[in-house]
Parts: sequence; C-alpha cells; structure tokens
Amino acid sequence: MAKQDFTALIGKAKETQIKTPVQKVVPIKEKKNEVLFSLHIPAEKLKALKMISAEQNISLKNLINSAIDKKYFENK
Repeated sequence: MAKQDFTALIGKAKETQIKTPVQKVVPIKEKKNEVLFSLHIPAEKLKALKMISAEQNISLKNLINSAIDKKYFENK
C-alpha cells in the first residue's frame, strides 16, 4: 500500500466552511394573571387532595382553585 499525501486533502477541508443551520426559538408570550403562592398543609390532606384530583382527572391546581371559587367567590 502506497503512502498518500493527505496535506492537500486537509488543506481543502480547512478551506471549506460548513454553515450550520441556526434555529431561531421564539417563546410564545402568554400573559397569565396568576401569582405563585405556596403554603404548608398536612401531608395526609395533600395525599387525599392528590387522590381526589386523580379520581376526577383534573390537576391539583384546578381542584384547589375550584374549591376556593366555590367557597369564597360564588353566590356573593
């Protein structure tokens, strides 16, 4: 097997510029009128709430918000 001269090939590869495509990511700006609020509740109550939300196939957030709405904001 004859030894090949790779310097010309390497020089050619260095001259070639590969343009990598750049993907522009634009976030969807959705303004939500929400504020993060955290609180401490007993572990057993949280477990029960999670079970109820799973049974009703809704998120824990929606379950708690609907309970607050029913208790404090309906029929006023």
